[in-house]
Amino acid sequence: MFKKILCPVDFSDTSMNAANNAINFSLEIKAEITFIHIIDIQALQNIGDLSGGGINDINLLIEEEKPVLRKLKDECEKKGIKVKTVLTHGEPISVILETIKEDGHDLIIMGTHGKTGLTRLVLGSIAENVIRKSDIPVLLYHCKKC
Repeated sequence: MFKKILCPVDFSDTSMNAANNAINFSLEIKAEITFIHIIDIQALQNIGDLSGGGINDINLLIEEEKPVLRKLKDECEKKGIKVKTVLTHGEPISVILETIKEDGHDLIIMGTHGKTGLTRLVLGSIAENVIRKSDIPVLLYHCKKC
């Protein structure tokens, strides 16, 4: 059945709900899990252009995001789940689709929506596009409390 799960996270409440469900699912079926966080530099630059600001130090953003990935990894390791974390940049949909092909994932678990407001307007619906373009099953979680 499913041996390798890819779980894209943007650290929104919905995304973290999906990540927690992915951990539980992975534990039940004894699958390994990869959490991937993709920094969309182009979208961030577009938001900066619209707001009159800009992205000055991408390294600062990366350093802020590492602890959240580390926490997910620690949680999996405590439960005996084989886990990998990836922090990268690029266009999220393309990176997700490339990652599943390169690393042999056979299931994607992600939230139905992530960041909201202006970020969502610029990014569009990543989950929707992944569903349309993925060659493997996609399991979506919606966070009703979010």
